[in-house]
Amino acid sequence: MTRKKVFAAVAAAVIIIVAAVLILGQGRTLCLVGDEDIVININEVFEDPGTNIRSAEVQGSVDTSSAGDYALKYVYKDQTVTRRVHVVDPDSLVLGLKGSAETMVKQGEPYIESGAYAIDRNTGVVTDCKTEGDVDTSTPGNYKITYTFTKGYLTRTISRNVRVVKGDEFRADEDGIPVLMYHYVYTETDKPEVLNGNYILDSNLEAQLEYLKNNNYYFPSFKELRAYADGKISLPEKSVILTFDDGQAGFLTYGVPLLNKYEIPATSFLIGVKDGENKIRKYANPFVGFESHSYDMHHGGGNIGHGGVISALGKDEIKNDLEKEIMLVGSRDAFAYPYGDITEEGKEAVSECGIECAFSTCYGKVMVGDDFRAFDRVRVQGGSSLEAFISIL
Repeated sequence: MTRKKVFAAVAAAVIIIVAAVLILGQGRTLCLVGDEDIVININEVFEDPGTNIRSAEVQGSVDTSSAGDYALKYVYKDQTVTRRVHVVDPDSLVLGLKGSAETMVKQGEPYIESGAYAIDRNTGVVTDCKTEGDVDTSTPGNYKITYTFTKGYLTRTISRNVRVVKGDEFRADEDGIPVLMYHYVYTETDKPEVLNGNYILDSNLEAQLEYLKNNNYYFPSFKELRAYADGKISLPEKSVILTFDDGQAGFLTYGVPLLNKYEIPATSFLIGVKDGENKIRKYANPFVGFESHSYDMHHGGGNIGHGGVISALGKDEIKNDLEKEIMLVGSRDAFAYPYGDITEEGKEAVSECGIECAFSTCYGKVMVGDDFRAFDRVRVQGGSSLEAFISIL
């Protein structure tokens, strides 16, 4: 064999050896197959992608029947790598739209973004939201607005349709918007010891909701109501807003399911100190948003009106209470004065807290030009007939 051939043979052998070393070296370096973090829904089947070395020992397990974060540790000789598996429960994050699912806009008028809300049944209100979509109010048609909420590794989306209506086809309200004021709901098998006008039987409430649904009523958001009162937009002629004061157990137990059944949005004015945080989580619903009835001002101690303590408080004290409740409910859209007692200090506090609408207990509809810090409401008497209910709309 010539020297040239020997050299070529040696070179070829070296190349083969180097390649083998590289291949073997790669085989001995432990690494994950797939992503380091994997997100799956609860009760889904988890298929572990494993590592590049099949003989690596796996330590840990994933229980897909229980939401949580799980770690899988893979060991091969003196090497370890870890994968995190996040089992999420989509049903634990409840999403709802503020106002009607289809927003009505008169051609040429501004679009008011009403927003959406999200509640985690385990932790409360979620505020991490991304809003996407555009509305051209100069052009009649349908537009889509999408809201994406994120809580940890869980992401959920909800959308609303915005319908821009030709100006000559938009039938606008001309005599004010009724904001209905309810309080308590009961059922025949669970009656309170003493009944008064604040209590409504669940079957009567259902008849009212059925009427609103069958007659295509529109349910503006509080931001739309504020823009209406400020003279910026028109609202459809059959517009109404439903509010329930105090976060009473009967309303949460018997009223909320009915609102869900008829898909009618409503607001629960919640008193924070009265187990407000737990109520928000327990009764989270896509058709019931929670707004402020104060954190801890719903009690006596004042000397005007109905004697609510708010009349004995200064502006800064009221602001501190309002801000605490705003943090709890995650919204500045609305506030119902405790006992309906309104003071100048209270109205100033509402303005400085950036609250869109504040409500009294005075009887009346919201009219164009009304002061947003003291809107009237229409009280619904619990014992009234359906015909009487229809007459107040």
